[in-house]
Amino acid sequence: MSEQELETKEALRDQAVAWLVRVQSDAATADDWAALTDWLESSDARLAAFEEAELIVADLTERKDEIARVLPPPAPAVIAFPGTRRTMPAPRRAWMAGAIAASLAVMVGGPALWNASRGELVTYETKPGETRRIDLADGSRIMLDGGSKLSVRLGWRTRRVEMGLAQASFDVAKDPSRPFVIGVGDQAVRVVGTEFNIRHDSRSVRVTVRRGVVEVAQRDGKGERPTRLTVGQELRHVQGAGVSQIRRVEPDDAFAWSQGQLVADGETLGDIVADLNRRFSTPIRIAPEAAGRRFTGVIALDDEDAAVRLLATYASLSVDRVGGEIILR
Repeated sequence: MSEQELETKEALRDQAVAWLVRVQSDAATADDWAALTDWLESSDARLAAFEEAELIVADLTERKDEIARVLPPPAPAVIAFPGTRRTMPAPRRAWMAGAIAASLAVMVGGPALWNASRGELVTYETKPGETRRIDLADGSRIMLDGGSKLSVRLGWRTRRVEMGLAQASFDVAKDPSRPFVIGVGDQAVRVVGTEFNIRHDSRSVRVTVRRGVVEVAQRDGKGERPTRLTVGQELRHVQGAGVSQIRRVEPDDAFAWSQGQLVADGETLGDIVADLNRRFSTPIRIAPEAAGRRFTGVIALDDEDAAVRLLATYASLSVDRVGGEIILR
């Protein structure tokens, strides 16, 4: 590596540390954050330098007590005779000075800085029968179905969602510099700006796209290549399976729950009962031998008794109420 290349790398490191200290300051403004975004997006080298600075600051945060114990007291201004002491090259001194400045900022408010870079973790949860609209700070919107739970982090460079057992529709604001990544079961869903619905139960993940493009891949990076879904496509994945099924659908059907309807096109009764349990407070259970039967039709989600009667009539099942549950068999 040439001296010029080394100096360039050192200069970028110094700039990255300066940015960390700048945005951590109490005087930081929205313009400062916008300027940081522009600086990061201008080159991969700047982004790499900033990420390295973040890691060093995080390490200094964890070790600040250890570092404080071994730091010597400030030295008096003494002029050394030539040859009596080997001095550190100027670029390296600048980097160390920047790192120390960053560590001082970290000692005062470092956890806030580190958390700010990753984004504050916010968890949303609904009870059965409750739906909720979530307006995120980046302009994205989430509609959360009943009996659902998810967590959101809006970081500097990535927007992340972790979905538990849940159903939600997403309208993601376009931001090429910050991909929107959803961890759901053993799958990872990645988008920039689009509209889609995700249904996650204990056995499967279903992703339906109404606008834009969505990429779905194995969360561990193994298995089949990432799948790109476009408008009107739906991916169905069984937990632990090596492959997923893709089919053409009417995308509005997947969003119908937000309008008080469940639209089924050859769905199993087991899946339909799982959806009904998100909407109604009295649990519904279906006998295993009946769970695999399929239903096509529209079920209104405003009356549990009517929904249960419709399924029972369609599949010739009996309805029992035992121990606070509705049992179909």
